[in-house]
Amino acid sequence: MKTRPETRKGVNTRQKIVSSAIRLAARHGFAEASFQMIADDIGLSQSAVMYHFPDKNSLFGELVETIVRHNHETVNELTGPKDDAGRRLLKHCLGNVTWAVRYRSQDAQILLLLYYLAGRGENFSRLFTQMIAAGRERILELLLAGSREGLFRLKDEPATVAEVIQDSLFGAMLYAASAPEGSVSAAKLETKWKNFILALTGWTSGNSGPAGKTSQTK
Repeated sequence: MKTRPETRKGVNTRQKIVSSAIRLAARHGFAEASFQMIADDIGLSQSAVMYHFPDKNSLFGELVETIVRHNHETVNELTGPKDDAGRRLLKHCLGNVTWAVRYRSQDAQILLLLYYLAGRGENFSRLFTQMIAAGRERILELLLAGSREGLFRLKDEPATVAEVIQDSLFGAMLYAASAPEGSVSAAKLETKWKNFILALTGWTSGNSGPAGKTSQTK
């Protein structure tokens, strides 16, 4: 069934609002990125913006969903159909940090904002907790797959290892998003994460050769 023109128009308007909000929040902070500022940026009335997002909590939730989707797209770009679980885990880690470097001036700033705001309101805390839990679940799935494939020899429970990797990965993403330009080296990044995964999982094969392009720019 074809989407009605007015529905498609509404979706496009919603996307424009979100894109503007990400840019403005990254530049000025979420508190300063008012509905009027967003409306002026994309040539709408404030009431038109609020038709799609009645309050800033609903808008911020959409911002988080959008940057997470962009993050997944960046990570998935690195993964090939022949990759085993070990390579997928390595590329998951590299892809997340690459995303933070590539989009450090926009999407990744929303990640920093969410981290900052998580302790300052129930809604932000819930969004942050959901995001971290989803990240751990993805890593856990890769760890379990690697164990089934005989690639990993985990010394701790898979859930514990997933938590350690996710916490370290999130810290690396925050650093990549806030460190001076050029501070993150793609070559050193891959070596670091290979060694880190090897130490935690005993990764026994497939851990040679470059994992893929980890460009620092968009």
